[in-house]
Amino acid sequence: MSIRFVMTMAAIATTSLQIAAETVNFTEDTEVFRNPGQGWAAVSTWQVNKKEQEVNLGQIYIRTSWADLEPEEGKYNWSEFDNVLKVAAKHGIPFSFRIMCACIRSKQLSTPKWVFDKGAKGDKIIIPFVEKGITNNVTQISPHFDDPIFMAEHRRFISDLAKRYDGNPLISGLDIGSYGHWGEWHCFGLPPDTNRYMIAVPPEKRPNTQPIVYPYNIRKQYAEWYIDSFKKTPLVFMTDDHETLKFALGEDGPARVGLRRDGVGSPWHFPHWIGKPPYDKIPRLANVWKERPIWFEFFGPATEMIQKRWDLPYSIDWMLTNHVSVVNTIPFAPWDLQKADPEKFALLKKIDLYAGARLVPHKGAVQRKGNQVAIGLVGTNRGATRIYLPYVLQVVVSGPDGRELYVHNGTTDPGSLFPGPFKIVEKFELPAEADVEGAKVSLRLRHLHGVLLDFRFAARESAKDRSLPLGVLPRE
Repeated sequence: MSIRFVMTMAAIATTSLQIAAETVNFTEDTEVFRNPGQGWAAVSTWQVNKKEQEVNLGQIYIRTSWADLEPEEGKYNWSEFDNVLKVAAKHGIPFSFRIMCACIRSKQLSTPKWVFDKGAKGDKIIIPFVEKGITNNVTQISPHFDDPIFMAEHRRFISDLAKRYDGNPLISGLDIGSYGHWGEWHCFGLPPDTNRYMIAVPPEKRPNTQPIVYPYNIRKQYAEWYIDSFKKTPLVFMTDDHETLKFALGEDGPARVGLRRDGVGSPWHFPHWIGKPPYDKIPRLANVWKERPIWFEFFGPATEMIQKRWDLPYSIDWMLTNHVSVVNTIPFAPWDLQKADPEKFALLKKIDLYAGARLVPHKGAVQRKGNQVAIGLVGTNRGATRIYLPYVLQVVVSGPDGRELYVHNGTTDPGSLFPGPFKIVEKFELPAEADVEGAKVSLRLRHLHGVLLDFRFAARESAKDRSLPLGVLPRE
């Protein structure tokens, strides 16, 4: 065993352990494999089932409307979410979602009709909707986000949503939505901003007005409802509304929300970010990634970025530099780029590999004195960020037949392994029933609730069950 490695462990351990196995050297696995809560976010269960061999889909992200979930007052239809949760459980990856109240690209109302029937105010929008080559005009109603009836009913809905799903171990995060167009905290495309999107109104009859910006005290309430209702499920917040974002983050203590940003790839978006107006008014923004996840989304489809000659390599590196854990597959479907430009598609492998945490072990060893055992592991997190999902580090002692004899829940928090070098040392007392000839020691990162895949180390030596073998338990 390396003397330097023994001394490193001994310096950390309260007791220097004298009998040691040989150092185990690991070879970095440079291939793509799935780890929960990172890489690409599938926007449908179809993608998870059909595209998982093409890119690293580590999360499911669904945007749905209030109208779909509560078609009748007080009568909920949770089947969409529950069906997605079943797929998430089957694949061992988490589910996340956003609620919308105004989405002009949908045939259906995004806010339930019964809300308007109760007297909530809204504006009609006529939208040409193309299906199978036939264009039909679809009439929708966009709510007034300051309407007291609308606000009261939606607040109740969010409370009921939280009662059902807050703390569900399969849910990795909730994208705070509800307010604005697509629930993205802006009202572009909603009345009276009718000249921004192609609608069935002649240009000369379109009002030349600015989009509605509701007062801060109104917008803030929507964020408050989610923060007050969801105490266990992590939250992320769109960065479009910097004033409400500052409130959602909180002034003191850990950040209350992570960040979600779309528009990546557009040259306009890059300089409008951390440290630049208006985000320079939020000093803590640069450190949010240390506490909460960062989710990004490209501006448009892959083919559009190619046509506009936008810098895809820069966009990818920019996301990784800004500590992304998940990239959405809408509107940028990576497999479309595979067909349009295979060379550029190859660049996306960086997201497959490094969005999130990528724990590359270098050396490991097991030391022992009597029934006192210590294990050590040194390596590098080559990913863009840390693990945000609740994982625990376990040391497993197995018999020669593979049967688990003892499991030690470690004191090392996997979420503390930030990008860069890491070192793990764990000590435990070996029970007599686990002290058998030929016993083997391994490490694993297990989801706290056991419903997601074990987090796999990036080593070729990783076992099929995703554990990391450290060798045979030393004998005295």
